Amino acid sequence: MTPRCPSCQSDNLRRSRHRPEDGIWRSLFYTSYRCRQCGRRFQYLSSRLLLGVTVGAVLSATFAAGLLVGNLRHVATAHRDPPPAAVAAAAAPAPADEAPATPVLIDLALAAAAEDGDPKAQLRLGLAYLNPQGGAEPEPALALKWIQQAADQGYADAQYTLGAMHHAGRGTLQSFPLALKWFELAAQQNHADAQYSLGVMYRTGQAVPVDKPKAYIWFNLAAAQGHARAREARDSLLSALAPEQILAAQKAAQEWRPGKPLK
Repeated sequence: MTPRCPSCQSDNLRRSRHRPEDGIWRSLFYTSYRCRQCGRRFQYLSSRLLLGVTVGAVLSATFAAGLLVGNLRHVATAHRDPPPAAVAAAAAPAPADEAPATPVLIDLALAAAAEDGDPKAQLRLGLAYLNPQGGAEPEPALALKWIQQAADQGYADAQYTLGAMHHAGRGTLQSFPLALKWFELAAQQNHADAQYSLGVMYRTGQAVPVDKPKAYIWFNLAAAQGHARAREARDSLLSALAPEQILAAQKAAQEWRPGKPLK
């Protein structure tokens, strides 16, 4: 049976490489495609499922039983057309006449590492729930849970991601004060994206009074790490600052060290 794009139903497809976030079972039992017409990337069940079942049969009875039940559930849901991309809150039940959403497939080793408290695994797991592959519906509550746990451990990438979620209102209610808090924690660890985002908030007055000299400092710190948008944003402030303000901001950026608050 020739697969079709779940978005536009086109059969003009090309093979696509698997990504790390697809997980081991998707990589083994599904073939990745990209639609030439609309660009949608999705997975389609491949003939390698038979090989997977054969290999699973030689495992211990308990493990094999759990694996087969999980695969049967994925087979039952993988070919249903996913609901529209614009959905209501994740907790809202689907209408009775809609097919259930395709579940987010999670790598078991990644989930185990996250449960053990690894902040990098917690962030990756949260992102997998926030931006699932294969047409699955996002699970924002689980995404927020895992990313929050990683951020609470001081992991700068997670702090920046949590700030971005609060800033955009994705996976949680929009809150500029919380976005400012998490951006600042990550920026203090010399996280370039967080420094740039913090500069934007000071330049535009989101959760703080407009402070263009401080915005210049954060842009300058991010630009020093090769952040292209921060460099453009810093240069765009030159006409809005007096020469003495620019000199003071440049000096403050030169003297700043991770963990040291700006004056």
